[in-house]
Amino acid sequence: MRAFLATFLLAATPAVAADVPLPKFRAVNVDTNIAIGYGLALADVDGDRRPDIVLCDKNHVVWYRNPSWEKFVIAEKLTELDHVCVAAADIDGDGKAEIAVGAGWNPGDTQNSGALFFLRPPADRTQRWTPVKLPHEPTMHRIRWVKDWQGRMSLISAPLHGRGNDSGKGTGAGVKIQRYRPPETPDGEWQVDTLNDQLHKTHNFDFVQWDDDETKEIAVAAKEGVFVLNWSREQNGYVSEQVGSDENGGCGEVRAGRLGNGGTFLCAVSPMHGNQLALFSGKPGAGKPWNRRVLDDTLIDGHGLACGDLLGLGRDQIVVGWRAMGRPRSVKVGLKLLTPLDAEGTEWRTTLIDDDTMACEDVQLADLNGDGKLDIVAAGRATKNVKVWLNER
Repeated sequence: MRAFLATFLLAATPAVAADVPLPKFRAVNVDTNIAIGYGLALADVDGDRRPDIVLCDKNHVVWYRNPSWEKFVIAEKLTELDHVCVAAADIDGDGKAEIAVGAGWNPGDTQNSGALFFLRPPADRTQRWTPVKLPHEPTMHRIRWVKDWQGRMSLISAPLHGRGNDSGKGTGAGVKIQRYRPPETPDGEWQVDTLNDQLHKTHNFDFVQWDDDETKEIAVAAKEGVFVLNWSREQNGYVSEQVGSDENGGCGEVRAGRLGNGGTFLCAVSPMHGNQLALFSGKPGAGKPWNRRVLDDTLIDGHGLACGDLLGLGRDQIVVGWRAMGRPRSVKVGLKLLTPLDAEGTEWRTTLIDDDTMACEDVQLADLNGDGKLDIVAAGRATKNVKVWLNER
């Protein structure tokens, strides 16, 4: 009862909450027979202007064609050990997504594990793609495409550990967060740069635009806390600023969202795979600590996180999932939507989206059917499924 009240009391009075519409979703099963569902990406794979679902599973990389959700295998068993992460985006402007995959997953081997591949598409994208092996750091864990400070699409990667790290205790080298710039020609060499190597255990990252330059900042969730990496023209590199400490055990997932007053927030699952959804409000370079506030402390192995304006409020909501890995099956899993009831994000309402059918490993948002409303896509580990929640508000 105590944990329930901690969440419920964040809501505003009924009169205020009544002004904000409740969400309405229709759940659709996309796949009910996956292995783990490590990572999702939503991008137009076939060029029909509809976002498809790309899934990085234990031994397969697959895509599901929107809207039939027909399944096609992109690659299989790229390494003996598991695939672990995927990134998909149109990086060359042809209207079709390019895909990269991290594999060789073994978090206990901080010297020799890991792999990274760019998957070269065939003319018929429903057939197998050709893997191109790239340089990598051990324990490759998260990758995402982003437009860099020179206007080119690059792949950003973050391992879980630095080389020689002992369970995140800081006894080895720092995690190398790296940028991969694609070559001008298919057979050219990828340029690899290290953006930051100060942290010793990272779990996830996100991009956010806080200042006036064209370069997006990188928010990183780590054992040491939450950090923002901000591009500095003066130093010709990224400058790291800590916005959340490790006193609560660090953070696992992190995402950036918009407030209705023009501000930006960070939200994070704390500690890594933990029970809290924490909100951080502040601004990089302000010279003072960011405010940390717990929105929910009832998560059980929190693992999926996404931000977006699903309700058309002009401010972002937070979707958070939990997977209860290693717990008895009687422990429920699911997804929640947390909605700010005012422009400043001082009052929040919690709505249960999924009740025990989604042991969330990853969650992503996109307008899947072109109706102008964001929909939810999630992959479940113990539940072995991929599901869509179509937004019918």
